[in-house]
Amino acid sequence: MLTSPPEEEGFLAFSDLLTGYRLSSALLMAHGAGVFEAVGREGCEGAVLCGRVGWEPVYGERFLRCLCSLGLLRLEGSRYVLSGFAGRYLFSASEHYQGRTLVFEQQLHQSWQQLSTTLEAGQRVFATGDKSPEELQQALGTYLAAMDETARIRAGEIWDALPLTAATGTLLDMGAGSGAFLAEFLGRYPGWQGIFCDLPEVVTSPPLHQRLAGVATRLNWCACNLLAEDASDFDAIDDRSCDLVLLSNVIHCQGAVETTMLLRRAAAKTAEQGMLVIHDFFSDTDWRGALYDIHMMLNTYNGRTCPQGEIIGMAASCGFNQYLSQQLPSGSTALILARHPKILH
Repeated sequence: MLTSPPEEEGFLAFSDLLTGYRLSSALLMAHGAGVFEAVGREGCEGAVLCGRVGWEPVYGERFLRCLCSLGLLRLEGSRYVLSGFAGRYLFSASEHYQGRTLVFEQQLHQSWQQLSTTLEAGQRVFATGDKSPEELQQALGTYLAAMDETARIRAGEIWDALPLTAATGTLLDMGAGSGAFLAEFLGRYPGWQGIFCDLPEVVTSPPLHQRLAGVATRLNWCACNLLAEDASDFDAIDDRSCDLVLLSNVIHCQGAVETTMLLRRAAAKTAEQGMLVIHDFFSDTDWRGALYDIHMMLNTYNGRTCPQGEIIGMAASCGFNQYLSQQLPSGSTALILARHPKILH
C-alpha cells in the first residue's frame, strides 16, 4: 500500500506514510476482536456482528464500514461478508491464514517504542527478559508457527523463480525453521531428497515432524548450530554433494563475520554444478528491506539486512561468480548464485 514518496511532491504519499499506524492498528484490532471469524463464510448483519464481538452497535458499525473501505469486508445489503483478501489471509479456515503472524507481529510493537533509545545507545535495548526452559520452548513454538504461515506463501514464489530442470537431486535447507520451503519443494519435485538443517531444539520438535510427515521418506535431519565450530551432524554431509542449498531468512539475523561463515559453509556443501539460493530482505532493494534492517537493529544483537551487492561480493569470494536476483511478489528477494554461467540459463 505504501510507495516511495516523490522527492519534491506528493502530499498524499506523505500523509499515507505519516498515518500508516492507523492501518495496522485497525487490522490488528479487528482480527484480535474476532471480527473475521464472526463474519464467517455466511456473512452477518451489522447489529448481530457487533453483539458477537462485544461492541456498541453505533460505534461498531462505523468501524465495520471502515473495514469495508480498507477492503477487508464487503457490505451486501445489510450483511457484512469477508472480502477475498480477508477470506484468504484473515479467516482461520483458509490454508493461507496469517493469524499467528498477526499475533507475533503485535508482540513486536513494543520493540519499536525503543527506537530512539536504541539509536542513542548504539546497541540493542529492547529485551524480553530471562525465560525458563518451558517459556523458551513456548516462545520458539510461537515464532516457528508465525514464520511457517509466511513461509508457506513465499515458498511457492521462490521455487517459481528458480531455473531448475533436474528431475533428481538433493536440497539442503540451512536454517529450515518450520520446514515450509522443504515441504513445498519436495511436493513439486518427487525425485528429489531433502536435508532439514537447524538447531537441535528445532529438529526434535514433534509438531514439525507432524507437518512434514508427507515427505518424511525423502527427508534427512541435521541437528546443529551452524555458527559453532564444534563437530556436528553438518560435518556428515559430504562436501559438494547438494545440488541446491537454501539460506532463507537466516543471514539477516547475523553480523558480517557470521554471514561470511554461513556462506562459506553453504558453498562447501553445494555441488560444482549446483545452485545456492539466498532468500532474504536486502537494505538497498526497497523501503521494505530498509525498514527490516531497523527491525533487526531493535530485535537482535547484531542482525542486519545487508546491501545485496555485499552478499554478492561475499558469494564471489566463495567461488559463486554468477547470480540472478528476483524480487518476489510478496516483497522479499531471491538471490540465486552459481559457479558457472550455464547453470542459471
